[in-house]
Amino acid sequence: MSRASEIADEPAVNRNLPLPALPRQGAAGPEDASSELWGWLRLLNRHKTLIVGCGLVAVVMMALVIAQQTPLYKASSRLILDTRTFKVLSTEGALSGVDTLNFGAIQSELEVISSEFVIGRVVDKLGLANNPDFNGTRPPGVLDSALDPIRELWSSGISSLLAPAPPTTPAQAPKPAAARADRSADASDPRRQAAIGAVAGHLNVSLLGRTFVILITAESPDGTMSARIANAVAEAYLADQIDTKNEANRRATEWLEQRLAELRRNLQVAEEAVATYRRDKGLAGSPEGAISSQTLSELNARYTAARGRRIEKEARLVALSKASLNPGELANIPEVAGNTSLAALRIQDVELTRKSAELASQLGDSHPKMVQVRNELAAVRARFNIETQRITLAVRAELDAATSEEEELKDLVDKASIVSGTASQYEAEQKQLEREAQSNRALYESFLNRFKELREQQDIQRADARILAYARPSGSPSSPNFKTGLMGAFVIGCLLGMAGAIAAEKLDRVFRSGPQVEEATGVSVLAMVPEVKGTAATRSNVVTNILENTTSPAAEAVRAVFTAISLASLDHLPRVIAVTSSTPSEGKTTFVAALGGLLTKMNTSRRVLIVDLDLRQAKLSAALGLNERGGTIDEYLMGTKTLAECTRRHEQSGVYYICARRNTPNAPEILESHAMKAAVDVFSDNYDLVILDAPPVLAVSDARIIARLADYTVFIIQWAKTHREVVKTAVAALLEVTNHVGIVINRVNLFKHGRYGYGDHGDYYSRYRGYYGKGEAEAAKNDPSRPALKLASKK
Repeated sequence: MSRASEIADEPAVNRNLPLPALPRQGAAGPEDASSELWGWLRLLNRHKTLIVGCGLVAVVMMALVIAQQTPLYKASSRLILDTRTFKVLSTEGALSGVDTLNFGAIQSELEVISSEFVIGRVVDKLGLANNPDFNGTRPPGVLDSALDPIRELWSSGISSLLAPAPPTTPAQAPKPAAARADRSADASDPRRQAAIGAVAGHLNVSLLGRTFVILITAESPDGTMSARIANAVAEAYLADQIDTKNEANRRATEWLEQRLAELRRNLQVAEEAVATYRRDKGLAGSPEGAISSQTLSELNARYTAARGRRIEKEARLVALSKASLNPGELANIPEVAGNTSLAALRIQDVELTRKSAELASQLGDSHPKMVQVRNELAAVRARFNIETQRITLAVRAELDAATSEEEELKDLVDKASIVSGTASQYEAEQKQLEREAQSNRALYESFLNRFKELREQQDIQRADARILAYARPSGSPSSPNFKTGLMGAFVIGCLLGMAGAIAAEKLDRVFRSGPQVEEATGVSVLAMVPEVKGTAATRSNVVTNILENTTSPAAEAVRAVFTAISLASLDHLPRVIAVTSSTPSEGKTTFVAALGGLLTKMNTSRRVLIVDLDLRQAKLSAALGLNERGGTIDEYLMGTKTLAECTRRHEQSGVYYICARRNTPNAPEILESHAMKAAVDVFSDNYDLVILDAPPVLAVSDARIIARLADYTVFIIQWAKTHREVVKTAVAALLEVTNHVGIVINRVNLFKHGRYGYGDHGDYYSRYRGYYGKGEAEAAKNDPSRPALKLASKK
C-alpha cells in the first residue's frame, strides 16, 4: 500500500492533546486575591525600567520648575473666639455675637476673615497696591514667559468651552452702610484689585483642631511683610466686627423709635375702645353676666337629672311589660323581687304546683281534691297578676311625673340660655377688647425697655474675638518645598509609568504562554523551547550546542516535542512529521535540524531523515553547518539523481538529510506531483522517522500541500514576536487540510518569561540554570574549542 493511501485510510486520531509535562499555566485565571496580587507585582517588575524612568523624568522636570519659582515665607497670627458672655444690659436679641456652639456660624466667620472687604482694608492700610510683589508689575520669570502662550490659548477659548454655563445670578442683598463707606476708595484701580487677589491667593484661614482658635496664615516673598499682612488681617477683622455692631445698634435704635410711636398710638386706641364698649353696653361694674351664667348652669344640672329619671322609669316600664309575657322573668324585676306580697304568692304558687303534681300521680283529674287544688292555684295566680298590674301602674305614673318635670325644666333652660347668651356675648366682646389693649401695652413696654438698653449699649461695643498671638517673621522659606516637590513628582511619574505599563500589557498582541495560544487557536502546545544567544546564537552553532549538550533546557524542550507527539498518537505513531510556521525567521529550520539530530544521537538505532522542502529559501544546509549540500530534493524528484546520491549523513549526529536549492522554480507543482507523494512513501519505508522542513504558511501555499503529506504537523511560533492574528490565520489555514497539528513556542526568553509567572519553565529559571549549568561547565572545560551554550539573558 502506498504512503498516500495510508494517510487517507488512517483513523482520525486526536493528537491535539497537551503535553503532560507542561502544566496548565493559568488558563482559568487567578483563583484568589493572592494570585491577583502576585500578577500585579510581576507586571510592575517587568516594566520597572519604564516606571522608574518616568519617575526620574518627572523629578527632572519638577526640579526645573522649582528652580524658576520665587521663595515664599509664611507667618501666622492667632485669633480666639470669645465664648464668654459679655452683658451690660439684655441686648443679645438685637446685638448677638458669634454663636460658638454653631459650627456653621464659625465657618461663616472664617469666610468673613478671608473676604475681599477685609483684605481690601489690609491692602489700603499696608499700601500693597504700590508693592510690585502684589500689584502684578514684577517682571515674569523664564518659566512664566514660556507658559504665557499656553495661558493665552487657554483664556482665548478653551476654558470657555470646558467651563459649565454660568448660573443665574440671584439678586444681591444690599451692602451695609459701613461697607459702602469703606469701599469709597478707588475700587476700579487695577493695581489694588491685583493686590487683593494676590493676598487672597496666599491667605489661609482655618480652625486650630477642635478649638475656637482661628489661625490666619499669610504667605509672601518677604517674611516681614507676611507677618504684617497676617496681623493686619486679624486687626481688620476685629475692627469690622465693632463697626458692624455699631451700625446694627444705630439702625436698631432708629427702627425702635419709629415702632414705639406706632405702638403708643395703637395702645391709646385700644384702651379708648374698651371704655366706650363698657359705657355703651352698660357693663361697667354689672354682675348680670355672672348671675345668668350661674342660673343656666343650675337649670342644666336639674334638667339633666330629670331626664335621667325619666329614662330610668321608661326602662323599668319596658322591663315589666316584657316580664308580664314571661312570668318566669318577673323575679329579676327589682319592684317584684322587693314586694313581700308577691314573694308570698310565688311561694304559694310553688307549693300548690308541687301538691298538684303529687295528687295527679295518685288521683284522677276529676277527683275533688285535684279540682280544689287547681282552683286554689288559679286564685293565687290571679292575685299575682293583679299585684303585678298595680306595680306597673305605679311605675307608669312615676314615668308621667318625670316626663312632666323634664319638660318644665327644658322650658326654663331655653329661657335662661337666651338671657345668658346675650350677656356672654357682651362679656366676650369686652374681654377681646381688653386683651387687645393688654397686648398692645405689653408690646409697647417691651419695645420701650429694649430701646433704653440700646441707647445705653452704644458706647460699650466690643468684638467677639481677640488676638491670641501676633505673627512673627519667618527665617526660612515655606515654599517651594524641594523635598516634597521632588518626591511628589517622582510618585506621580511612577504612577504615570505604571499606567503606561498597564496600557502596554493590555495592548500586547503577541503570545507569551501556552494557555494563550491554546485559547486563541484551539490547538495544544507541545513544548516551549528556550532561546539561545551569545556566541552560539548563529543557526549552525545553536544546533551544534544542542546536540553536544543533550541535557540542556533547549535539548530537553526539543526532545519533549517528540515525546508529546508520541503520547498523543499511541495507536498510530507518526512516521512523517512536517514543521512549519506562520512567517519566516521564527526558528523553524533550526528546530528541524535540532530535532532530527537529537533524536538520532539519543538513539543510534533510529533512522531519521530530514528533507528540506522549503524550495524557496533552503536553509537546512546552513542549520547543519554544511559547506556543500550535495544532491537536492528537486533533482531526485526529476530523476536526475538517485536517492542514494541525494541522501547524506550528518557526521556529528548521524541524522540523514536531503537538502534543497534556493528559488526552485515551480515549487507548488513539484510538491503536488505524484512523484512527491511517492517519494514520501519511499522515505517512510526506508526510515523510522521523516521530518519535512516546510516553508511558512502565510508566505506561500507550499506548507498546506506538505501538511497533507505528513502524519503530523508541528507549527512553530516565536515567543513574544509573532502577532496573534497572524498565528490564528495560519493555524486556521492548516486546520483546513489536517487535524493533526501541534504548536511549539520557540525562542523563549526564560528570564523575561519567568517574570510573567505562568507556572512553567520560567518560574524555575534559576533552578534550571543550576541543574544544567554544572554539566555544561564540565563539558566546556573538557572541550575548550566548543562554544559555551548560554540561555537568553534579560538584555
